[in-house]
Formats: sequence, structure tokens, C-alpha cells
Amino acid sequence: MKTSLPRRLVAVLLCLTLLAGAVAMTACSKKGNTLLELDGHTISVNQYQLLLSRVKASLYYGGYSVNSDTFWDMVIDSDGNTYDQYFRNAALNDAKRYLAAAALFDEEGLVLPQSYKDAIEEDIEEYIRDAGSKSALNNSLSAYGVNVDMLRDLYLLEAKYSYLQTYLYGEKGEKVAANVRYEYLTQHAVAFKQVLIRSFDYVYETDLNGDVIYYKVGENNAKINNIAYDTVNGNPRQDEFDKTILDKNGDTVYFLPNGSIAYDKEKGVRSVVYDANGVAKTVKYSAQELAEHKAAAEEMMASVAKGDYAAFEALMEEYQVSGDDAFVTDGEYCFLYTTGDNAYDYLNDIADALAESEEGTLRMVTSEYGYNVVMKYPIPSDAVTNSAYEEWFEDLSGRVVAKLFHNKCEPYMEKVTVSESEFAALPSMKQVATNFTY
Repeated sequence: MKTSLPRRLVAVLLCLTLLAGAVAMTACSKKGNTLLELDGHTISVNQYQLLLSRVKASLYYGGYSVNSDTFWDMVIDSDGNTYDQYFRNAALNDAKRYLAAAALFDEEGLVLPQSYKDAIEEDIEEYIRDAGSKSALNNSLSAYGVNVDMLRDLYLLEAKYSYLQTYLYGEKGEKVAANVRYEYLTQHAVAFKQVLIRSFDYVYETDLNGDVIYYKVGENNAKINNIAYDTVNGNPRQDEFDKTILDKNGDTVYFLPNGSIAYDKEKGVRSVVYDANGVAKTVKYSAQELAEHKAAAEEMMASVAKGDYAAFEALMEEYQVSGDDAFVTDGEYCFLYTTGDNAYDYLNDIADALAESEEGTLRMVTSEYGYNVVMKYPIPSDAVTNSAYEEWFEDLSGRVVAKLFHNKCEPYMEKVTVSESEFAALPSMKQVATNFTY
């Protein structure tokens, strides 16, 4: 059954999948009733409640009102399932994978290094010191249904989960072959180039007359503090002492006949104004300007045939050097995942528009930033080895490892037994405490 989740919730779930540790524990009667079991490894009702409390905290950090009854009771699919049911079942599925990992750890004959155990004991001791005593810590943990011993066992098996992944795939996925990572990209990402026809302009520095200041540029078109004057159409002037007027840098100032400063708008660059938080200030274009920009985007779409990469890149270069404030371009490859968890909604919209499109297809995506005219490209054959693309794939290894590990665990997950009566008796998500610490 397919559910339709908001993108932020999808991102939260992905984060949980990538970062979560194992939660399987050795069976022991004092640890509570067994909820899940596989090859002698169990997750008790109490331990599963702790898992739910962690999920609730992750959703809280994702910006959701997890203490609201209306959120958990919200119906999310045609079968009438609620968020409460969805996340209880999602956590159950994750728990099955954790039990599968525990069984795999044993099959590989692995032993957890003593350094891992020592680190866990240090954490437990720190919790006890912060709480004031072991009994005080147990009192705090009881809100999540566990005690210190259960927490210690949880951390030990989380460490095994992490150690097993490292054993199989490397510390940072370095054991995963480049061709495997490339295959993942071809299945879960799109490559494109774009022209963004902006819906806004930047606010630029102005002089006392309100005219935008143009500065000289140095290497790589970087702005320098010397002003770029139009020495062809402007002329120097003298002050009342018959001295040539100079600016603060000691450069001769050139004036137009109307008295305003003559700036070299062709060779000079403007300086964007930033607010106290370092964010560039902007101003929206008028409705008429927006209509003109949309028409320009549509004209661009009509002027390039499907698969004509050279024609599209020629347009990109044309707009890049046109000097038109409405157009900015990115001449490099852009990459987006098609899993709906990119940083901004408009990026997900672009990924959606291109996901099912053939290579060479042009699409226009309207966003708060303007009109994105994008062309889908093949994923470059060196995408995972070329350092030029590294910035796009910082989390690629984590994604690939998560996928590979899930596939390896899946056959074992099908063997996990679940106590349906114990699962039905679990508290609802709104009743579970929100666990920010453990």
C-alpha cells in the first residue's frame, strides 16, 4: 500500500534509516515481554517503546507538532491509515531489519571490540553523573519504558549494527565499488543543466544620488573596491580650488553632463547588499517584468529541440554574458536525488519533472526564485570519481550503504516473528514520551 507523505516527513524517515543503530537485544525475562524474535535475538515491548520515543523526537526536530492529537490522528491514505499507524508500522519494519543485522553479526563471527564497550560505559556513567545517581537515571528512563540495563544492551547492539556495516562496506563506504555507486545514481538521481530566469533582483549598493555603484573587477571577475568609471562618456571635474576631484581611493572621478557619476556598466560589477545575517537583500520584479521573464522562458523552451544539448548550452552562454539582471545561469552539471528529500521544495519539483523524462528533455519549473528552464542530461560516466562533482554527492556513500545493507537484511527480516497481541497493546504515538537524550 502506498502512502503520500509530506517531503519533510520523507526526509525525517531517510535520516532515521541512515543514522539509526540496531535495537535487537539478547532475550531475558527481566527485560519485559518479547515483541520481536529472530534466531534467539529479541526486542521487548519496553525496548520498542524506546524506539518510538526516538522517532517522536526526530519528528519534533523536523518541525512537527508531535504533542498534538490532531497530527497523529490525521488520515494519510485511502485506506484510512493515520500517522500514528504509519510510524508504529515503520518503526516495526526498522526493528525487523535491526534483528536481521544482529543475526548477520553472529553469522559473520564478529566480536565487538572492547573499545566500543568502554565508550558505552563512559556514556552510561555520564548519564548517571548528570542524573545524580543510578536510581535517578532509572527514574528518568522509565518515561520511555526502559532502565539502565536495557539502555546498555541497546547501545551494545547499536554498536554491533554500526560495526557490522563498517565491516561489510568500510568506514565511509570505501569498500563499495565505484560502479555500484554509479548504478545507484542512475536509479535514484537526475543530472541537468539550467537557466534560472529570476523573479527577483538583488539590492545593490548605491551612491548619494541613488545610482547603483559599479566596481572594477580583478581575477576571476572578483569585485575590488576601486570604482569603475566610464572614461569615454564621462569627464573629470575640478573643485573650487581647481583641483581634480578624487574618490576615497585616490582615483579621478568621472561625471556625466547631468552631474551624476559616470560608471562603466559594461566592464564594472555591482555589489550586493547583505542583511545582518549575511543574506543577500532582494526585491521582487513587477508583474509586467515577471510576465516578460515568463515569456522569455517559454521562448527559450520553444527554441531548443529535444536532445540538442549544444543549442541549450549556447543559450546558457548567451544569457550568462548578456548582462540582463533577469538571467543567471549555471553552466555546470547539477544533480538531484529523486527520493523527494532534497534541501528545498523547488529542487524536488525539478527532480519530479525530470525523473520520468527522457534524456535531452526540456522542462520549465516555476518556483519562488523564478522560472527554471532545465534540460535533463545523462549521468556522467565519471560522476562518482570526478572531484568536480563531489559537492553534489557528500551523502552518496551513506545512501548506497543504507540501500545495500537493507537488501542484505531483507531475507532475514521476513523470518522475524512478531507478537501481534503485544504490538496491539503498545501505547499510541501520542502517548509515547518524546526522547531527546537516549
